[in-house]
Formats: sequence, structure tokens, C-alpha cells
Amino acid sequence: MLGLLLIIVTLTAAAQPQLTFSHSIPVSSATAISEDQNGNIYLLDTKQNLLRLDSLGKPLDTFSPPTRGRITSISAWNSMKVLLFYQDRQELLLLDRFLRPIGTTRLLDLDYLNTVRAATLASDEGFWLFNETNFSLDKLDLRLGKITSETPLNLILERERFDVRMVREYQNMIYLLDFNNGIYVFDNLGNYKSKLPFTGVSYINFRKNELYFVKQDKLIFHQLYTSQQREILLPADKKYTSGLVSDRNIYLFSAKKLDVYTLE
Repeated sequence: MLGLLLIIVTLTAAAQPQLTFSHSIPVSSATAISEDQNGNIYLLDTKQNLLRLDSLGKPLDTFSPPTRGRITSISAWNSMKVLLFYQDRQELLLLDRFLRPIGTTRLLDLDYLNTVRAATLASDEGFWLFNETNFSLDKLDLRLGKITSETPLNLILERERFDVRMVREYQNMIYLLDFNNGIYVFDNLGNYKSKLPFTGVSYINFRKNELYFVKQDKLIFHQLYTSQQREILLPADKKYTSGLVSDRNIYLFSAKKLDVYTLE
């Protein structure tokens, strides 16, 4: 019996992926981060410039915003454009794939007088917005210059204790991350479908058919269609709060630093 237990422990240890530290990069945010379909990583340096890193974690390009503001989220999964959302200015800034500005939209200019807490690109060239004022999930169509869909969240979110950190569209579903209550899932028409009970999470991302996030010194992967989970143990002394995963590297973020690891 003891021999069998030792074999199980040995196999479990062998199955645990090994992380090898590569290098660090100073950052100004652990959640204003993103990854594109080519495995490039996007983050903000200490001066709020947008950096694009290649799949090895080496800097490729830099975008210096013409005016300063607080960039609260980056959406780079669309292969043709990148969205920067300024919460303090209630502004959507679009860049092309070379990080050149192609359009800026101030929500106030559209007579949208509500406060948006989170924003992301939609697959049909629109935008998904978490409307904190009306407590709703809104769909914005810039071509029409108006909201085309509005899902009330009063019966879904707990208004007294909500803390929405981000919204993201993936595989025709919308994921609204609430730090205190979990991850709320909607279809691409804005209809509520379900809730994933992962609380205390600051940032989520997706890879193939998995949703993943950092929590309590673990990188946790949740299979979207079977609900199976797997974990990668992280260095306990680093206090990572978010991460991004590519084919060869794992990018782990703490408050002021990105640590790049190779995955073996």
C-alpha cells in the first residue's frame, strides 16, 4: 500500500509543469493586460505606455498615448485592432495592428451619460460595456452611434457588494467578472446563462476551451464545456494576482512587475 502511495505521489509530481524563471519587466498594472492571437503580450509600463511583447517576452513595439489618463483595460484578441479603455475619461481608443491610433470615442459625445466601469471589443465590431449607473450590460454599436442591447443586472448581481473588474467576449459568450461574487456568463445577445463560482479573482483570460485565472498561488484552468479543472502551482512568495499563458511561456503579474517563466 505504501509503495502504491509513493508511486501516485511521484506521478503527481512528475505531471506538475515546471516553471523556469526567465526575466522581469516593470509594469504599472497587473490587470490592464492582454494577449493577441499570435501569442504577443500587451501591458503598461511604469509610464503608462503600451508595450507589446513577443512570444518570448521580449519588447516588440511601444505606443505612447498622446494624452495621459488611466487605462483600465486592454483588449487585443482581435487580430486587426486593439482597444484601450480609459475609465476616468470614459473613452474608447482603438489602435490598428501596428499600434497606430485609428479612432477615439468619448462616450459623452454619444450622449451616453452613464458611467462605464468595464469595456471590451465585441466580435461584430461593437463594444460590450458594464453600465454602472443603470446596472446593466450594454452593447454599443459605433456605426449607429447608440446602444443596441441592454441587459438589466438588478436580479443577477448583488448591487450592495458588487465589484465588476472586467468584461470579455469569447466563443460567442460574454463573461462578466465580479471580484466578490463570481463570473457571470451571457450569450452574444446579452441573455444571462449561468454563473461560475470563482470569487476573489482579479483577471481572467481564455486559451482554447479553457478559462484561466490566478488565485491563492495557483494558476487555475476551468474547462468551459466539461467544468473539469487543473492547476499549476506558483511560487508562494511572489504574490501574483494575474497571468497570461502562451505556448512556451507563462507571464505572471504582481502589483508592479511581470515575471516571465518558460513552461516545461
